[in-house]
Order: sequence, then structure tokens, then C-alpha cells
Amino acid sequence: MNDPKFVASCSGGKDSVATLILAAENNEPLDEAIFSEVLFDKTTSGEVPEHRDFVYDILKPFCEKEMGIKFNILHADKTYNDVFHHIIVRGPHKGMKRGFAWPGMCVVNRDCKIPPIEKYKKSLSPNATTYVGIALDEPIRLARLEGTGKVSLLEKYKLTEKDATALCAKYGLLSPIYEHCRRNGCWFCPNASDPELLHMLIHHPELFDRLIQWEQEDNIFHRRLTRRETPSEVKARLLAANRMGISIS
Repeated sequence: MNDPKFVASCSGGKDSVATLILAAENNEPLDEAIFSEVLFDKTTSGEVPEHRDFVYDILKPFCEKEMGIKFNILHADKTYNDVFHHIIVRGPHKGMKRGFAWPGMCVVNRDCKIPPIEKYKKSLSPNATTYVGIALDEPIRLARLEGTGKVSLLEKYKLTEKDATALCAKYGLLSPIYEHCRRNGCWFCPNASDPELLHMLIHHPELFDRLIQWEQEDNIFHRRLTRRETPSEVKARLLAANRMGISIS
């Protein structure tokens, strides 16, 4: 469809997937869904592998074959590799590689996730409606939607975050990422919890070790993956705790 009027912004998380299900259940108008995939580098996804597979192998086919809508996967020009190896051009650290993203307001979100969404929005009609996954029990976020052209079907049909989880599970559309964390995000996220980091260390050590390789490069300004630890320090602490049977939460 060349001129979509109703678009769903979808991260593959429970709230945005529940939005797709509600649209299908209630015959809400919906032309396309969009998913912005952050890339680690040009050949490696930044999504946690299980979540990436869920989006490509389950969610995308569901949208296109069951719902009959297009599922657009968007990518930015920049990857995390570009963000990490960006050369600082001013200030006391001029000439150094930026290094790992700082916790808090993540530069990866700014440079790698948001730009393709904004570019896509510019192609839409000014009257287009965007469905967003914000639940009934998120009143502050819902209040920000007024006058934006964005609509929450979760609010319309009175679904809380817990309800959204149950709805996704009912249809077999709950991302496996929720088995080890409360949210979906990049596997190298500086805001990741210990259980999320431990999951990568145990199930995808080859990916985590790429962060350790970067940590060891010369001329790096910010070598810490989290607020206090480098990737190698995170690995040593979490694997030691896991071997000792210490609960990680």
C-alpha cells in the first residue's frame, strides 16, 4: 500500500503486539506495522537473538499472512559499531573513540532506533493515525498522546500491561525475551539488568565477547558497559555468582 493511513509502531514487546491483536479482533483499520531494528554492525542484529527470531519468524508472518498487513522492518544508517567508534571532535577527549554508550538516555536509541522511524513518518499523510502500545495503567504516557495523532488501542479497550501479556500469550505471540527480563532492548544496552546480561553470557557468549574485544581497543574514552563495570568485569562478576548459585536479580 503506497499511502498507509493507519500504522502500528511495533517493538515486538507485549504492549505493541497486543495492539496488533486488538486491531485484528475488533476490525480496527490497520494498513502497516513498523519495527525499527537496531544493528550491532552491518551483519549482526542488536536485538537479543531470541527476540529477533520472534519478530522475523513469528510476528512478521502473523501480520502478513494472518492479518494481511505489511510488516516493515526499518534500519538506520548508523550501527552500534559506528556509535562506539565515533571520533570525538571537541573537548578534552578530542581524537578519542567515544566507546560504549552511557547509561540513562541512550545515544543508540537517538542514533540507531529513532531516525528510521522519523524518516518513515515523513512519508505518511499528515492525517495518518499511528497506534502505539501504551497500556491503560500508564496514565502519564497516555496523557502525552493528546494532539499527536497517536492512539492507544490498549486504552480504548481497557487493557493493562498485565492484560497485554495475557493476550499475547493466548495467541502464542509473547516474545521469549520475557522469560529472562521485564522488557525488550538491545543485547548491549548500558541499562540492562544483571539477569539480561547473564542471559547473554550464558546463551550467547560469542556476542558478549565482542564487547570485551572492543573494551581492549586503544584510544577508547568510555570503556564501561554499565555505570560501574567494563564488559570483562561484568562477565567475571556474573559468571562467578552463577557458579556459586547466588541468585541474580
